[in-house]
Amino acid sequence: MLRRDLLAGLFWLGISIFVCMESVRMDVGAFHSPGPGFLPFWSALILGTLSILLMVTSILRKKWERGIMNLWKGLEWNKVLWVLFSLFLYPVVLPIAGYLITTFGLMAFLLCIMKRSKVWIMGMSALAIALISYVIFYTLLHVKFPNGIFGF
Repeated sequence: MLRRDLLAGLFWLGISIFVCMESVRMDVGAFHSPGPGFLPFWSALILGTLSILLMVTSILRKKWERGIMNLWKGLEWNKVLWVLFSLFLYPVVLPIAGYLITTFGLMAFLLCIMKRSKVWIMGMSALAIALISYVIFYTLLHVKFPNGIFGF
């Protein structure tokens, strides 16, 4: 247990409790009509949650130190970079190619990076993910997607 992390967590927890109490006095309001204490209240609530996490991790640190040493061992950084690149490329290609084609391509690429099954299974899985997500978001939730160059 690191004493400074525990003390810092207690300090920020105290600050967050104080801000939460003062925000309630100022009228928090609701999501559809927030009051003047709305933003300070939710910010202090998040701060309090993070300070509790800091205190818990400072208490449990000795158990985790052994596991952290092996956390990054064997990580394939080239796969991580390819996934990040594809996720940054997805919103660029989305208005051009449309939702179905872009989502199918992204899912197929991500499943191929994992290399856990046969190619035709990965292709069918990518197609199923794209179609099911399209049905859920476009048909049921009425979310408008870009049509792309092919009109779908």
